[in-house]
Amino acid sequence: MELVELIILIAVAITFSNIFAKIIPTIPIFFIQIFFGILVGLSSYGRTLNFRPEIFLVLIIAPLLFREGEHADLPVIFKNFGTILSLAFGGVLVTLVAVGLTLHTLMPTIPLAACMAFGAALGPTDAVAVTSITKSLKIPDRVMRILEGEGLLNDASGVTAFQFATVALITGSFSLWQGSWRLLFASVGGALVGMIVVWGKRKLIRLIEQLSAQDVTAYLLIELLLPFVAYVFSEIIGVSGIIAAVVAGVMQATGRQKVTLFQAELANVSTATWNTIVFTLNGLVFIFLGIEISQVFSPIWESDVYANWLLLLVIVAVTAILFFIRFIFLLLLNLFSTKKGKAKTWQEILLLTFGGVKGTVSLATIFILPTCLHGEIFPERSVLLFLTAGVILLSLVISLAILPQLADGEAEVPVDEKGLAILAEVKKELRIDQKETTLTESEQIALKAVIQSYENRMWDTYTAAMTESERQEVQEIQALIIGIERDGLDESFRRHEIDVNTYRFYSRFIANFQHSVGQQILSFLAFWLLVVRRVIRVILHPKLFFERRQTTPKQMQPNDLSQIKKVYLRNTKLIKQSLTSLDGVYDEKIIAHFLEQRQNMMGRLELNDFMAAVMIRQDPAYIKEMLRGYYLERKVIDTFETAGTITTFAANEYRRKVNLLESYAMGQTGNLPKIPFFR
Repeated sequence: MELVELIILIAVAITFSNIFAKIIPTIPIFFIQIFFGILVGLSSYGRTLNFRPEIFLVLIIAPLLFREGEHADLPVIFKNFGTILSLAFGGVLVTLVAVGLTLHTLMPTIPLAACMAFGAALGPTDAVAVTSITKSLKIPDRVMRILEGEGLLNDASGVTAFQFATVALITGSFSLWQGSWRLLFASVGGALVGMIVVWGKRKLIRLIEQLSAQDVTAYLLIELLLPFVAYVFSEIIGVSGIIAAVVAGVMQATGRQKVTLFQAELANVSTATWNTIVFTLNGLVFIFLGIEISQVFSPIWESDVYANWLLLLVIVAVTAILFFIRFIFLLLLNLFSTKKGKAKTWQEILLLTFGGVKGTVSLATIFILPTCLHGEIFPERSVLLFLTAGVILLSLVISLAILPQLADGEAEVPVDEKGLAILAEVKKELRIDQKETTLTESEQIALKAVIQSYENRMWDTYTAAMTESERQEVQEIQALIIGIERDGLDESFRRHEIDVNTYRFYSRFIANFQHSVGQQILSFLAFWLLVVRRVIRVILHPKLFFERRQTTPKQMQPNDLSQIKKVYLRNTKLIKQSLTSLDGVYDEKIIAHFLEQRQNMMGRLELNDFMAAVMIRQDPAYIKEMLRGYYLERKVIDTFETAGTITTFAANEYRRKVNLLESYAMGQTGNLPKIPFFR
């Protein structure tokens, strides 16, 4: 039962790490998962957990490398094959020797073979980690392609080299000639096994098709089994299971499939399933790291065997050696490339140097170290794991600090002008609908709310093309406005200037505005304004919190509307003063947008239909008019496609988005209570 509870606890930790990473993307997910792992490790479940090192190879590394191979961009890899191959094999070998000798020099009590295994584990780079670090930066495509290709190949070479170093550690002897020959034999043999496994899978699939027994679940299970079959079979015959898994992934991706409805459904299910599996496995590695750190930190830190200053010195020295060796190696490669006319710029060399961060595979690999050596406990295993964790964390921090300085600025996305034109045309058609005299008052208000939703989508299209710093400014301004609104509303209620019904109506309006704010917390200021201040407000004034959470407000009365206008106008004055004082701090265009939006909302409030337009969103009339908008949007897309304004591929993408929105809207029609509003 304890094992089941531990599995559930780890699953919850991985799930919440994903949620936190989405909410606060400025904190790398690895740190969140390690933190959760430490919490699990401090629990009674984590303290009793014992790792089986060999399980990591077959259950974690094999499927991860298989999926990386399946996603490999072969044309790009072949285009930069010389650099990628040199880094993946030569770089790993140089790292193994340099790091191993450095560690053995600083800690001579650790066996040389164990030091070399440590160096091999730190050889592979983590393309996923560097991608998450550089996702908001403008990095040359060539650099990213090299890092991705290197990450694929050096994972296999690094783990294979680690296995040979581990053999030397266990047996106590190692021959360079025999090791090189065995490495070549294991690599070639593993590649052949990977090819044979995928070939056998295709034969099996063809047989199933001939028997008319096609089934998405069966096909998916066969695909999921491929990395495990390739790895286990390779290990049985004495060749590299890791290379077999990588080659199987590459071969799986190169197969041609018929374009059928069945294959399309299979591809969607397979992609979603693999994404979940890969995320879970990556999360498991860092969760396990956190658990292991919680288990070994105190004993190592409090131990008299190694001084704490020495442990820190080793972490800093090894990290410095990793980047220095990589820089020198890239310089030599560039010198060789210059003779062929393919020289890299200094920027590319530095980006490739500090883009070589360590991550998942290094962590998973070091776990493979045996817990016992020659029938006795291997005490240095905990030290090596501790040092590996420290080097990985330090390399991530250094890359987080340096890569933004080397990049060409923040990543930019062009504004979707065609998409804006489509939305503007739909808004124009909806305004024409407003002129119809047959519409009821409810339909008129719903139509205004739908037009507002299209204006919001146009603004979202603009913000999608903003850099991260610009989106951060937008979110901080939105959070500031929400804070002023809530403070003003709460103050009015505490002074008895508004009644409970008005308070609830206005709270609904603020909640509706907050829903439009991006769900990702992009800065500490936004986090403070949106989350921390709200928690403090609930703690200090719990009565107000429960007042907002009461049932649906009663029908709005003229007195309610008068009170709402009073609060809104006072809040608007404070918001204008605050935004005006921010000139020079935030972009003038962004501030101007929010000031104009506030002015328009005040105009609508004077027409006595502003709050009604907010509340009508829960009325079936709003869904009806929204579906009308989606119909018009498809019509405009068809017109643009026929006129050649947009391509067929672009038109299909726009239609897909409309289908998603319409499907969601239709799903809301089943249980919508009709909200009364002022007439």
